[in-house]
Parts: sequence; structure tokens; C-alpha cells
Amino acid sequence: MIQQFKLIEKVNLTDNVFELTFEWEKQLDIKPGQFITFLLDKIWWRAYSILKIEWNNVILLIKKWEIEEWGRWWSKYICELEVWNSLRWVWPAWHFILQENDKNKMFIWTGTWLVPLYNQIIWAIDKKMSVDLKLVFWLREDKDLFYVDKLTDIKQKNPNFDFELYLSRAVVSGTNKWYVTDYLTPENISGFEEFYICGMPNMIDSTVEKLKQNWISEDNIYFEKY
Repeated sequence: MIQQFKLIEKVNLTDNVFELTFEWEKQLDIKPGQFITFLLDKIWWRAYSILKIEWNNVILLIKKWEIEEWGRWWSKYICELEVWNSLRWVWPAWHFILQENDKNKMFIWTGTWLVPLYNQIIWAIDKKMSVDLKLVFWLREDKDLFYVDKLTDIKQKNPNFDFELYLSRAVVSGTNKWYVTDYLTPENISGFEEFYICGMPNMIDSTVEKLKQNWISEDNIYFEKY
């Protein structure tokens, strides 16, 4: 099914991260963690995970890469789209979804790969799942920070949610130094039974290995590599 996505709001969260709100034609059933696929002229398709659904609006977070950086013209094209313009897209897909059970869950991410995990956390809270939810994430510098205020608000309203922030190139009050793997000690992960990871392949590989060293079964580790 092909539908039209109309951009109705665009917010700069950092120098190169944009929150984009699209209005869609027809509401669909979306599982927590899935993505939608844009149909673009030059390469035919490009997938982006869903951050949040609000009525007939879908919210995405997209990092804009300049052409000379990684050649990702599609991210530049979408982030520079003018409000009220439309893109075509196809239905949500993918199997990296939240498990509906009573296991406490830890979410680990880097950069804008927060998106599917944030969607899963919000979904679990909205469904009033009786589980503990812990988010551990990494960014390079304080200028890269985004959504900390939203996460703080979620934490204040939901005692079963907490988060830890790591910065590798800055020292900022309320944050930790270095990387998410530094948090994965036996003491910190005790009490959590499922782990959801999203990021670059090397980050995911090192995180999975650290969890396995701490006797976490692969059956309880879910990840999405980009």
C-alpha cells in the first residue's frame, strides 16, 4: 500500500538532527520498533524508524548528512524538505519489535538510533506494562544532546523508567564519561532480563559480547544494526 506523507512540522534539535512530523492519509497498526519506507526518485527507497505516532501523525528523527560527508543525499533531501510538501511511503515493516511480556527491559543506543527504542519505551508506558525500563545511551559531545528534557519528563512521570547518558568527548554534569559498554557491569544489569540494542555494527557487537560475558542469554538480546 502506497500512501502520501505530508510534512507538517520540522524542528532542529541540533545542528544536524531534525524532528519531522508527517501527516498520513490513513491510520495503520504499527508495532513498536518498526520503520516506514520512503519512495524517493533517485534510489527508489529509504527506510527510517518511527519515533512516535500521534493520531494521524508520525514523528521521525533524522540526522542530516552532507553530500561530502557520507554521500547520503536522501537524508539531506528529506531534512531540507519544505513544510507542506509530500513524500510517498509504504507500510511499516521489520521484526525488531518489543516483546510483550513481564520481563524487565534495558535499551541501549548511540546517536539517532534512539528512535525505535524510544518508540518501544513509549509504547510500553502507554500500555502500562508492569516492567522496569532502563535506557542507556551515548553521544560524543554536549552539542549533540537531544531529547534529554523529554526523557527527564518521562522519568518524572513514570517511576518504572530511568536513563543513563554517556559522553565520550565532554564532561557535563549529570552525564557519565566514555561509552555504554562501561555501564554493563553485573551490578547494573542485574534485574533486567531483556536487552534491546540499536546502533552501528561495531557498537552492537561489543555490547552483545559484554552482555554474554555477564551471562545474558542470546535469546534475550534483540538488536538492529545500521
